[in-house]
Amino acid sequence: MSVWESILVALDNLRMNKMRSFLTMIGIVFGVAAVVTVVSIGQAGQYSIMSELSNYEDGYFVIYPKSDNGRIEDNAYFRLRDLAEIRKLPEVRYVSSSAAHGMTGKHKKEELQFSITGTTSDSPKMKKIDMVAGRFFNSQEERARQKVVVIEAKFADKAYGSPQAAIGRKIQLSGGMFRIVGVYREQESLMGGFGGERYFAYAPITVMPGGEGTNDRLSMLEILPASPEKMDETIDALKSWLADRKNVGKDAYVTESAEDAEQMIKSTFSILQTIIGSIAGISLIVGGIGVMNIMLVSVTERTREIGIRKAIGATPGNIRFQFLIEAVMLSFIGGTIGALFGLSAAWVFALISGWPFVVSLWAIVLAFGFSAAVGIFFGWYPARKAAKLQPIESLRYE
Repeated sequence: MSVWESILVALDNLRMNKMRSFLTMIGIVFGVAAVVTVVSIGQAGQYSIMSELSNYEDGYFVIYPKSDNGRIEDNAYFRLRDLAEIRKLPEVRYVSSSAAHGMTGKHKKEELQFSITGTTSDSPKMKKIDMVAGRFFNSQEERARQKVVVIEAKFADKAYGSPQAAIGRKIQLSGGMFRIVGVYREQESLMGGFGGERYFAYAPITVMPGGEGTNDRLSMLEILPASPEKMDETIDALKSWLADRKNVGKDAYVTESAEDAEQMIKSTFSILQTIIGSIAGISLIVGGIGVMNIMLVSVTERTREIGIRKAIGATPGNIRFQFLIEAVMLSFIGGTIGALFGLSAAWVFALISGWPFVVSLWAIVLAFGFSAAVGIFFGWYPARKAAKLQPIESLRYE
């Protein structure tokens, strides 16, 4: 009997016991679906974060005061006046600082939620901000503490009909009346689909709460070196300069680069996917035990059939191969259904969350390979038992 004929016979036997075959496959289905879903969602999250990190220029890094058991020396914090001095350092090309502030805004009679990022005019030179109309605020507006704002395109379309129509209009926020000077397209972020509808915008850091007077303390600085290849030298020079200016040690500050964040994200997602995928893989093992159980029952039920086939010339190898094919087909069909369920679950999650939909080919191949391995491993014993049956005793079986 050829391999193809063995597959057809196996499918006929499975079709004769539809419900039993379906119940046997459930463990495989859920195991494969869980693996594919977890890995696909994990890769989508990683892709989303990597896309955000790719917006930053080469050599970009942030520096912030080091926390000692939750405490930070007050003079270690940065001030707005420090930005102008840091710009004069030969190792530094651009310097900025950013802080998000939650505000409410009013459009007609509707109250809306905004996340306003207070930053400097250097910000678009350090990271990609996709402007679709108008411009980003400039250094003169920043120094003059003018209440100007760059809003996202989603809000411009909702409130004014188009990005171009929003330019020059005024919007009432909880921080005062702001004039719109530009519109940008906000990139989908990792948590963009959660937390309700919220609009994003940029405004000068000098008009944000704590951005003027003596309470202008900044918790972090964003730096772009004059030479990206010399980022380490820039970090060392900046720490030395800050230590002298703030009268603290060089170890009072910590830095993180975009490259550091990228490596950390890859490592974290890899560990999480491995742990959760391993837990999901237990379902495949449970499903494999179900396959072995049902194949043992099948051997017992088909004892007389085995005797007849041996009596007309079938070898133990033929019998063993036939039952092994049936076990593998059970696992393979369950793996196919599970992969489809897993991809469907990942797609639905992407629709709800706003994350990208990523098809993890290696996860599908791994799941199918593991399914086939489960079928062979747990199907081997029942197939071997069937092959060892004696023809005469099998023909007498009732």
